[in-house]
Amino acid sequence: MDDLLLQKCITFMDKKEALRQKHFFSNLDENAVIAYIYMYHKQEINFDALSSCEWIVKKAFSFTSPYRQAHPRIYAAMMAVSQQDPDTVVARVMAFEQQFNRSFAKNNGLAVLAFIAAEIQPVEYQPIYYTALSIYNRMKDLHRFLTNDQDVIYAGILAMTPHLKEDVVDELVIMDDLLMNEYHLDGDYARRLSYVLALCEGTATVKVRRAMELIQAITNGWDRSINYLYFILPAVLANISIPFERVLEDYEEVSAFLKMQKDYGKFYNHTRSLHTCMILLQYYAEDNLSIYAVINAIVFSITNAQRS
Repeated sequence: MDDLLLQKCITFMDKKEALRQKHFFSNLDENAVIAYIYMYHKQEINFDALSSCEWIVKKAFSFTSPYRQAHPRIYAAMMAVSQQDPDTVVARVMAFEQQFNRSFAKNNGLAVLAFIAAEIQPVEYQPIYYTALSIYNRMKDLHRFLTNDQDVIYAGILAMTPHLKEDVVDELVIMDDLLMNEYHLDGDYARRLSYVLALCEGTATVKVRRAMELIQAITNGWDRSINYLYFILPAVLANISIPFERVLEDYEEVSAFLKMQKDYGKFYNHTRSLHTCMILLQYYAEDNLSIYAVINAIVFSITNAQRS
């Protein structure tokens, strides 16, 4: 493992452990994504600022349902690293919520998208809204929808992509068909993979082949069927313009490093895989906003599923 990648691993573990010590009963994946948020923004964790932002988030938005309880600290981290006035962030998030004409209480994914968008300066909400709505509605009409109405997160992430393909829905359908018919994946898994692959360069067929080559190399069929949310990021990793052999070698080295740390026992292979991919994507593409958004969306889905 080269020195830079090793340093990424150590930084990730140090931040995650600091969060665990501060909030002993916190969720492992929640701590991991907060550590990643601070790594992406190249900032140290200021726990006073994080606590202050968490209080503001809880006061400004409703988090009464069980599946909401995991997320205020994640949103607070996004607010803290933005280095904007907290009231400005709240106003921007509320504007996004109003633009979509849906409350966070009724759509448990919209807040993720809104807080990510609030970090971007400047950002025009109307174009994001209309593009996301177009993708969302066309996929619904084609009966290619996700459970729990989480399509809006991925459609919104695509809408924020600077170079979105005009035929993105056609590409999503092609990849969805390939993943379900040739690789026999569950519909929800196939659709999430399709959405993240739409962010990558290349043709639909090549992107799917690369994604499944890596996913099959690092997982088994049982784990993919039970813990598929943990195995979405390898699709991005496989399509990041790094040779497959290099990606696989780096993956194995980071995974071996994590295996020696606490929290990654033999029953947590899926968690170790997720965190390995997060570290590698931070290493290969540390300033990629789309990847940052995807990681936040995936961990949201995981923590949401854990508390449902």
